[in-house]
Amino acid sequence: MQPKHYQFSNLAPELSTKMFEDHWKLYEHYVERLNETMAKLSNPYDPERLRSASTASGEWRDIENDKTSLTNSVMLHELFFENVLMPPQSAPMPAGPMFTSLVQSEFPTVKATDFWSHVIKPTAKAARGWCIVGWDTVNSRMDVTMMDGDFGPCLVGLYPILVIDTSEHSYAQQYGIDKGTYLEHIAKSINWSIIEHRVGVIHSASELMRTAIPEQAEDYVRDLLKEQQDDFGFPDEESYNEQGLPPAVGLDSRNEQGISPNPRVQSSVEEDGSGGITLADLEAARDRIKALAKVTFRSEDSMFDEEVHGKSAGFREALWETLREEE
Repeated sequence: MQPKHYQFSNLAPELSTKMFEDHWKLYEHYVERLNETMAKLSNPYDPERLRSASTASGEWRDIENDKTSLTNSVMLHELFFENVLMPPQSAPMPAGPMFTSLVQSEFPTVKATDFWSHVIKPTAKAARGWCIVGWDTVNSRMDVTMMDGDFGPCLVGLYPILVIDTSEHSYAQQYGIDKGTYLEHIAKSINWSIIEHRVGVIHSASELMRTAIPEQAEDYVRDLLKEQQDDFGFPDEESYNEQGLPPAVGLDSRNEQGISPNPRVQSSVEEDGSGGITLADLEAARDRIKALAKVTFRSEDSMFDEEVHGKSAGFREALWETLREEE
């Protein structure tokens, strides 16, 4: 891995070019250390390292800690340098429309024009390492968070949109202990076109995830959620048979599985007695099961039961054989 190079002459005039050049040398050192750490991890069969694994101390623990800290440091420094370097001879830029729209939707109680002064800057002043405006990919929301060092703590799944280095080495050379003025000058140097690009990546990834789900599977999941949204797990009256007992479906309610190595063949679904089996029907059932298996946590056995419900024993066995041939 090679360190990236930046034109620090494109900073806002209030910021010291020399301070950032010295800062870059520290980043270069982190890249060198990360390369050394990754080289140590290149041989997972090193017997000495394997024996050193311990929660107390040891080479394995030290290397893994270094890998996490140095990877974060290198990545965050690169993101920081990128988003504070404006286009050549550019005046301070206003926040872009996509970022502003995201702020308005995720922070409705804060004016978009006050987002820096009332959310970002206070968080950055409180942070000892990094202030990150990011997209929480787990909960699908925007967040402003801080890290007190390269090791964390940090939110799992946070995609950085705007990164600010808040450690002392990032500002003390020019500003001493005046962190507030440093942050005011950083605000004038933000390259909002870079921020817009990062927000665009979030939108593109969200759209890709949405369209990646097969249409048929998406409809199935939507219908399944509709059916389950207000029954609190209890079956309705139609779920009971004439004896007042719920029908046995799925692996959880079968006791045949202890008898047969193939629980699908012993499925407890009803049969209609018809023996007509077409290749098109088998292929359609197989394709539905394979498509749904990619987007649902349901077992293939339960999807198999759904496909053979009301079909003949011959259809059940033929579908089972079709699925087994592809395994």
